[in-house]
Amino acid sequence: MPIIDKTYGRLPVVFPDRPYATNRMFAAYITSYLPRDPMHRAQRLTDLHQQLRWWRLMTDVPVHVLASGWTPSRIAADPELARLHHHGGGVEQVRSQSINLNRIACLEAFYASDYPWGIIMDDDAILYHSPAHNSGGAFFSEMAQNPPSLYSGVDVFYPINPQKRPGQNQIWQKAPTLYRTHHVFDAGYDLKGSLFIVRNFRLDGRAPILPPAKFNLIGEDTLFAIEAVANGCSVFRCGNLVLKELSGKSHFQHTPAQMQAGNQAIAAMYATQNLRMNTAAGRTHLLDRSAFISRYLPNARRQVRVGKP
Repeated sequence: MPIIDKTYGRLPVVFPDRPYATNRMFAAYITSYLPRDPMHRAQRLTDLHQQLRWWRLMTDVPVHVLASGWTPSRIAADPELARLHHHGGGVEQVRSQSINLNRIACLEAFYASDYPWGIIMDDDAILYHSPAHNSGGAFFSEMAQNPPSLYSGVDVFYPINPQKRPGQNQIWQKAPTLYRTHHVFDAGYDLKGSLFIVRNFRLDGRAPILPPAKFNLIGEDTLFAIEAVANGCSVFRCGNLVLKELSGKSHFQHTPAQMQAGNQAIAAMYATQNLRMNTAAGRTHLLDRSAFISRYLPNARRQVRVGKP
């Protein structure tokens, strides 16, 4: 019988009778950084445990945790981390370091694997999974059932962020039948690092995409998308997935001033490649990617559609 779990917020999660099979097409890589404050640390551990349980019961995707700032004794005593190796995953301990360096470590571990796709996550990210949320956790199984060649135009993609507009209902209302019957990827560059999916470029004979290691401000997710475009790789928002972030306290507060500082640093790094800051009123803390994208992706497809199996 399916497991109905009411501990994930307002909407209960109905886990499948057995985890959705993904045919070794995907592996997941989570950055877990433990803050020093005991209460904050406890909240982050609660989120991580719920996240790992969700992925373990929802899919057969092997999960690897990069334990940044964890002690060996804490790793050894953690019950959810102990389960990872039973499902092909594992734990790597690293020192406390910036989110960008942790992200690079996760990406390098993925590119060194033989998995075609990597799911890169923070330690509080799952997906909304209900009859009202399109494919949800079944997406990876659906994608694995299709011929890989159907996704040849897709390099990086990320779920809908319900905290931004347009939300999923606005997106789906434009073409409800299309989103029910197809995987739909719309060109978009507002990648959120909580969860994104990247192709293993090494398996295709291409250079892996890694953000510059020297960056240590807010906006490492934006930087990854920019670096992908600079290498001619497509970036899409997937209309079949909706991000759910668990309710614990975040590590970072993304104020407009912090976003502006990060984006200004990114714009300076790629200034000779036509990346600029936005000059529109109310958007001066954001990037203007238009000329940059035109330079590197002049013939970019605006949408990729693949029929669900």
